[in-house]
Formats: sequence, C-alpha cells, structure tokens
Amino acid sequence: MKFTDQFAAAFPAGNPLPALLRQALELMEEHGCVRSRRDGVRYMTVHPEPEHSDIATTAFYVPEPATSAYWTASDDPEVNQRLSIFLRTGGDGSWAGLWLDDNGQQRVVHLGSGSGSVMLCVLTDSVQDLLRLLAIGYDELCWPEQFQRTPEEVREDEYDDDDYPPAPQLLRNHVERTLGLSIPARAAEIVVSTESMDASQASDPFWNWLKQVRGE
Repeated sequence: MKFTDQFAAAFPAGNPLPALLRQALELMEEHGCVRSRRDGVRYMTVHPEPEHSDIATTAFYVPEPATSAYWTASDDPEVNQRLSIFLRTGGDGSWAGLWLDDNGQQRVVHLGSGSGSVMLCVLTDSVQDLLRLLAIGYDELCWPEQFQRTPEEVREDEYDDDDYPPAPQLLRNHVERTLGLSIPARAAEIVVSTESMDASQASDPFWNWLKQVRGE
C-alpha cells in the first residue's frame, strides 16, 4: 500500500485527511520522499534527496489512535477522533496534528514534548497555512522563539551548515505554483500567537479543550 493511502486510511471518518494535504503528500511520495526506519516504520519528509532527508527532522507519520488517547487521557472515541497526530515537529519528541474544534473546523495544532518544547496551541487555522509554514523551510517547527527569524538566520545562529536541510523546493513549487499561495520569510507571519503547556490559563482554544478533556 502506498504511504499516502495508509496515511489517509488512519484518519477517523469524522475528522478526515483534508484533500489539499493528501494532494501534497501524493506529490511528495511520487518524488521519493518516503523513507523507512530500521524498525520498518515508514515516514515522509519534504525532501526527495536522500542526503537531505537524512538530516531533516520534520516528518509525516501515519497517525495512531493510541497516540491521541495518550494526549487526551481519555478512552472516549468521540473525544479521541477529534485529534489525529501525524507530523513530527522536533527531535525532542514534539508533534503536530489535526484537531476538530467545537465548531467543526479542522485546525492544525502543536503538542510540545514537555521535555523540550512546551508549545501547546493552535499552530495554523487551515491546511493551506500548514503547507505554507512547511514550505518556509525550518528544520524544526517546535521552537516558537525561532519564528521571528528566517530559516537561514536560525541555521547561521544555531547550526553547522551541513546539519540543516535546504529549503524544500518541491513543496515550495507546489504551494506557490499549484495552490497559488504565498510563502512568507518567517513563521511569525503565519503563526501569530503561541501558548505554553505550563501556563496557568490561556485563550487558545486547543489548549483549553485539551486541558478540559484531561481534567486538568
């Protein structure tokens, strides 16, 4: 089975994989972005070239219901089907996923590992903005303190040149030419506000929903 088909089949009927995201994944799969770990688990980077994917951190994984249940601390299927976690955003164990909010809108949310990133919030309000965000070219999307800087500035400040992947040109071309969307220089132009899981209170809707279902 193709990775994209397996990926799409793992989403619940009430919170399905959006067509625009599936289109982008199919394109990347056609160009050789799917990899396999030593344990056989497949994943997809935004880089077709093997030498780039070897150092790229951000990657798509088939969502697993157990992962959603871990985060919600709930065994209620109606709760867990509202959250599908599929995008690794950092080497620290941070993730992003698709959340169905109280109004039935699918929004992309971030779940920090807690041992590194503590960002817990709505990341983008649409899949279009997620694709735009990925196309900017950050290696990791879990560090909100980097969002005011370009990937080039982050690489210069914090990485050796050979430890940071180049801009994902295949995805950039798709976002700009096929979808007709602009790609900003910095994540802060898309992610206007973030929240910490350690905050005592927040206005972010996902933060509040997750805290509520967890009984915190």
